[in-house]
Parts: sequence; C-alpha cells; structure tokens
Amino acid sequence: MALRLTRVVRGDEPGQLIGSWSLVSRQTTLADGKVVVDPGLSAVPKGILIYDRSGHVAAQLSRPGRTVEMLASECADAEKVKGTGDTAQTILGYDAYFGTYTVDEKNGIVTHHLEAAIFPGDIGKSITRHFSLSGDTLTIKFSTTTRDGTPVTRTLVWTRLK
Repeated sequence: MALRLTRVVRGDEPGQLIGSWSLVSRQTTLADGKVVVDPGLSAVPKGILIYDRSGHVAAQLSRPGRTVEMLASECADAEKVKGTGDTAQTILGYDAYFGTYTVDEKNGIVTHHLEAAIFPGDIGKSITRHFSLSGDTLTIKFSTTTRDGTPVTRTLVWTRLK
C-alpha cells in the first residue's frame, strides 16, 4: 500500500509544496566544497516537479543536447549502473519517476515513494529530500554518491509555475 501525504493543505498557502515546479539550477558538490558537473544530466538540465493535492509526485529531468547518436554508447553504460539507495538514476541523459509522497514539515523532509521510474532498479525506492521554501522558490538538498561512489551533495532550486 502506498503512503500518502501526511497533511494536505491548500496550494495557495505560503510554504506549500503542492503545485508544479520548474528547475532553475542543479548543483553537485563534493565533500571538500568543489562543485562538479554531473555527466548524466549536465550543469543545466531542464526539469519539472509536480506535487498534487492527493499525495502524488512526478519528476522529470533532461540533459540538454541529447541526440539519437548518443543512445548506443549510453545504453551500454546504463547496463553498468548499480544505483544507490537514496537517489534515482539517470539513464540516457534523462531521469523520470512518479509515485506518492509524504511530508515531515517539522523537519523539512519530503520523501518520494517511487511506483515507476525510467531506471527499473529505482521502482519501489523511497527517496528522502530536505527542502526549504521561500516564496515561490523551492530548494531541495540531499546527499548521494556519483556513479563511481564519490559522496556528493545535490542542491536543486525550483521555481513555482503559475
């Protein structure tokens, strides 16, 4: 049984996740503070994140400049992906999933419970994110690892679509 939003409030109330969000930036930072480019999605991916009132979430992120010619080599690379327990995986310059979400407002945590995903190994995962809201800006931050196992922190900044 899927978990649902722990508290549903009106989408026009301040500090609320409900709505559609457009990705402004996505930064990957090493433990020493150095910012690196994620080769899977690039420094400036396109993205949309949707939280609905009934407790469903959908996310899509895409690397700009993807071409059909890239697919063969990237498919071979995708076979090597082991995945991490706390993040969804990028395949062919794309990451997409949907499911339900729960919110711990007191601690600023949203958890996405993945029902389907572009990477089959992500299905069934629950991925936890720290979030903060300031007006129509949503910042999501989480610790993960790169494909080679290097610990990183990812920070995604979103703006509310109107």
